[in-house]
Amino acid sequence: MQLIFLFFLIQWIKCWNVITSKKIIESIKNDQMILEEDYLIVANGSYSIKYEGVQAYRRLHIMFDAKSNFSQVEILIKVNGIKRNFLVVEKDFTEYHIEFEHQASDIIIQFIFSDFIQFSIRNFNLFIDECPQNCKYCLSGFCELEILDQCEKLRFKDQCVDECPKGYIAEFRECIKTSLNQMGLNQKSVKNDFGLTKRFGENQELLIDFQQNFEGYLEILFNCYGKQEEHYNSILKISKENAQPETIHPFLPIYYNTQSYKYCKPRFELDCIQVKGYFKMQFQEQNNITIYSYSKSSENAGYWIIEEIKLYDKEIKSYDCRINECEQCSFNKVCSKCNQNLYLYENQCIKQCPYYTIQKDAQCINIDEQQQDVSFLVKLVSPFQKFLEIFGQKTFDMKELISFRYENGTTFIGGGLKDNWRRTTFTKQLNLGKHYQIRLMFNLTIENSTSDSDCFTYTIDGKTFLVHKNVSFIDRTLYHNKNILNMNLGCKISSNGRCVISNYYFMTMKCSPLCLQCVGSLASDCRAFQKNIEKFDYSNLQCIDGYYLDENGCQKCSVGCLTCESYNKCLKCKDDKDGQFYCLPYN
Repeated sequence: MQLIFLFFLIQWIKCWNVITSKKIIESIKNDQMILEEDYLIVANGSYSIKYEGVQAYRRLHIMFDAKSNFSQVEILIKVNGIKRNFLVVEKDFTEYHIEFEHQASDIIIQFIFSDFIQFSIRNFNLFIDECPQNCKYCLSGFCELEILDQCEKLRFKDQCVDECPKGYIAEFRECIKTSLNQMGLNQKSVKNDFGLTKRFGENQELLIDFQQNFEGYLEILFNCYGKQEEHYNSILKISKENAQPETIHPFLPIYYNTQSYKYCKPRFELDCIQVKGYFKMQFQEQNNITIYSYSKSSENAGYWIIEEIKLYDKEIKSYDCRINECEQCSFNKVCSKCNQNLYLYENQCIKQCPYYTIQKDAQCINIDEQQQDVSFLVKLVSPFQKFLEIFGQKTFDMKELISFRYENGTTFIGGGLKDNWRRTTFTKQLNLGKHYQIRLMFNLTIENSTSDSDCFTYTIDGKTFLVHKNVSFIDRTLYHNKNILNMNLGCKISSNGRCVISNYYFMTMKCSPLCLQCVGSLASDCRAFQKNIEKFDYSNLQCIDGYYLDENGCQKCSVGCLTCESYNKCLKCKDDKDGQFYCLPYN
């Protein structure tokens, strides 16, 4: 893989993210340290917290609560051996924030104090101010060193290669260490003549017999002859029993279903490309595998030859996995399965799915990924957000202390150690666009309430809802189609209690593209479309055959597709060669 480092300035936008990798806690002088569920650390001597392999950031923000067994205790904090701060710690827990520039990949935070002091911290979190994507260094606030990956072939470690070395196979253009068990071919038919020269447009059958059914892998090496600039649309299609066929584009080095592209000896006054395909197969006792070919070039369509076939009955892949609590990794260090009782979300293994996700098969799926018409307008996810962004402006300001707090993976408003949100209210106006429904979700805690009338209140376009202290989760869905929405919310506590909000989300359910008014998310739910949409059939409220509707109008379906919902979702293929070879109907 060729990595090119470019030195120039690219403007950078601040983005704080919490570090979720495992922290290593070690005593510096002695072993008198107590850990309780990795949430509370109680120590009678200096110790360190270490994170390894943190890349592409420019600043650190450390957040934690601390107390000691004496008042006015001084704690020295060093980061990678550099003095960063002196804390004056009291007997009661106080929240501390420390922020500074830092770029080392291994982060060692030391808390140094005398052995007679008992120092306790809880809710320790480390946030990094990330660089822009593909940026390695950004200490100035701009990208000073950008990494561009210019490998258009296969990636093997830090190299860019035409073919993976022995013991590796290509998966999504990445070389993965693999153990394969090769089988011998049991040829009972003379039709297995691999050396025959075929024109593009001709087919070839392979008859392979086994003593039992099993799941295995088929590797085929083709020599293909043609002019790349003329035969880029040539296709080889390998049929599979009771499954969708696999395709190879021999003159397009896109590494889809292929292990290698190499130039070979020219023939017929045509260029030669050697391409290797690798396919998962459900083998039967008797297998009839047909290889179809097709080219749009009517003159000099080109030729192809099967040079070699290999069969494997076992495949064991070995992935490099450094993701905390990940049981199984797939290509490119992506976690595919977490350890027991954990859930996979955004390539991390977590204990509980966020409220704005759906739990499915030990995974957390975002609502807006599961339901395509959902659009989040407000999402409380970080303690570095602003009140104006979440709740809007204060309309009844009682000068109460209301702050953001991050604890145990959740962001709270009003949950600070000294917060006292009782009477302050907020108002926010939202421009929703074309939609048919709204949804508001949040968790509510009314702490230390002594009156049954204490409540949290929110108003949507003049309609008021009261939430009392016996309700902890609110999920309100309303039919709504006005472009502008006004919302007011606040706390009504009569005594010394307070309101605490978390997992606050506001979303709309959008109309279909270019729809002005709707009752649902589908195009058939639209009551009025924009005028003058090209290729649009207004009598049937849909694009004409061969086109689909998106935000930019009617767009052409993929090659060989007659009707589609999107470019990659074909509902019906054409009844011609293009439909047969290029089109894959969506199941």
